[in-house]
Amino acid sequence: MTFHFTPVWFIAIPLLLAFLAPLWVRWRVLMPVLFSAQFALFALALSWLPTVRIAPVLETIVIAPPLGIHLHLDTVALLFVTLFSFAGAVVSGFIWLGNSAPHLRDRPAFILILLLIAGSNGMVLTGDIFNLYVFIEIVGVSAYALAALRRDKTALEGGLKYLIVGSVAAIFILFAIVLLYLQTGQLNIAALARAFADIPAQMQLLIGLLMLIGLGIKAELFPFNFWVPDIYRGSDSEITALYSGVLVKAFLFVLFHLTFILLADPTVARNWLMALGAITMIVAELVALRQQDLRRMLAYSSLGQVGLITLALAFASEMTTAGALFHVINHTLIKLLLFLLAALMLRQFASLKLADLQGLSRTMPIAAGLFVLAALAVLGLPPLSGFVSKLWILKGFSAAQTFWPIALILIAALIEAGYYFRWIRTFYAPTSTSTRIQSDGERILNYAPLLLIAGLLIVLGVMPFLLEDWLTQAAQALLGREALLNAVLG
Repeated sequence: MTFHFTPVWFIAIPLLLAFLAPLWVRWRVLMPVLFSAQFALFALALSWLPTVRIAPVLETIVIAPPLGIHLHLDTVALLFVTLFSFAGAVVSGFIWLGNSAPHLRDRPAFILILLLIAGSNGMVLTGDIFNLYVFIEIVGVSAYALAALRRDKTALEGGLKYLIVGSVAAIFILFAIVLLYLQTGQLNIAALARAFADIPAQMQLLIGLLMLIGLGIKAELFPFNFWVPDIYRGSDSEITALYSGVLVKAFLFVLFHLTFILLADPTVARNWLMALGAITMIVAELVALRQQDLRRMLAYSSLGQVGLITLALAFASEMTTAGALFHVINHTLIKLLLFLLAALMLRQFASLKLADLQGLSRTMPIAAGLFVLAALAVLGLPPLSGFVSKLWILKGFSAAQTFWPIALILIAALIEAGYYFRWIRTFYAPTSTSTRIQSDGERILNYAPLLLIAGLLIVLGVMPFLLEDWLTQAAQALLGREALLNAVLG
């Protein structure tokens, strides 16, 4: 009997490990298993790269025709799966090595993190719109529970708000899927793409609006992102790192994957999405300028970067798409670093308010230094990787003689510089804080995952050619509607 790996393992492995959680509890290996599972998925994803760069890998599991599971692993899907596994490994390693709160090291958190990764992988791999909804629900339920895991007033309020908003978004998505099935009789996304043009124009518009609202809420686009700062403020920073690094990216992928594959001419949708991206970016950066709480500032900063990625992806040129995918990687790395730093700061100080963190560098010099590095990467300064991804995006707009996005991106960067340097100035202020609650020094083991991220930000900034071919092929795969339809339907 020959044992071979298929794309379904990216979903099956975390699900299986989650269901076997009582076994890991008995053996007292919850955190090592969680970390090793994510690392194994990351290594498996990288091992698939040579195969996927030659041709996409298709996997079809028929349950009872026409019901089945269809998975499509191409270069862009593999990019996201690899990124999700890396983010899961970093957060798991941080929880394991960094002596995080007990509720994050217990079985419920273990199960929910695995379900979140499994559902996110399923969202980018599935070629069936019904299964897409199933994975969206898996991700949603795990995310709602993780938000309330700490069980204090702030966490429970955030979890309840997340549940309500997420459920409303899921209803919009479900209505769109039902209408698609009623109009076409198809569930396979490629088959839906072939039949979508035959749907009456008004029904196409209704389906598009329902899908845009539902996925816009999930992907945190303006004006559907009013709920985000409260969730990020109420959740544990380790969990927030997964929201920003994994969850948002999965929904952005779904939004643009469906846009590019269902619409033979996505011009109208492109204009709408570019406008939403631009507004999200500017509004979020302006609001971040006023924030006095670190987690709320990082939440709005994250929304601004999501707006930038949306703006670049919606333009749908190969250069801006490759730059946006590179920025997806950078944004994940940067926000993992910043939110995990916030978790370390919260262990040392009673508050993450700006005034209470004055002089932090004297108590936590490593944390302050890593914050500076992450801030410079967000701003897109060389030699960090954020500079390269933003440069690719700007070059893409310039090559197309479209200059207004360039102006907005530069304005947003100036606003970012204003609030990030305000926090840096506070950290390095001469006076010490009076709200410190711990007296032990910085443990280098706590910083091991963060130093790894910092190293990657430098390496990818100095040697972007390590990812250039992969990102170019991923951009072509995301934009290549006919190639995907031919690969699936023949």
